[in-house]
Parts: sequence; C-alpha cells; structure tokens
Amino acid sequence: MATRAPRKDRYRMFGEVALEQGFVTASQLYEALTVQARRKAEAKPDKLLGQILLELGYMGSEQVQAVIDVLFPVDAER
Repeated sequence: MATRAPRKDRYRMFGEVALEQGFVTASQLYEALTVQARRKAEAKPDKLLGQILLELGYMGSEQVQAVIDVLFPVDAER
C-alpha cells in the first residue's frame, strides 16, 4: 500500500501551492481566505481552502488533487 512520503516542504500552505501552480490568482486566493476567516468568525463549521476554492468555481477537482499531491506526495515504493 502506498504511503505519504515525508517532505522537507510539507508545511507549505494549500493556497501557496495553488498560486504557484497558476490555478488561482492572488485575488481569488484572497477572496477564498476571506470566506474561510468569515466562517470561523461566525463560528460556522470549518471548510478547507480547497473546498472553498472549488465551491467558488476558481479551481476544479483535478486541480485541488494536484495541489494535494504536491503537498503530500505518495511514495509508491513502500
């Protein structure tokens, strides 16, 4: 079974990678982070940034998965 390989950059943020990959603009990322912060301030259930970007239509599910793959690469040899 494949396991997630530890990486020195594993603490990178989802939005940082999405921006670097060109999946979102800085403006779109800011909007999604604002939505996330507003939900927290209103004591609503947390939503992951990728879910918010998907719901806003700024990213597709394949793009969200691509970011997750960068953040948590799978080591197929284990």
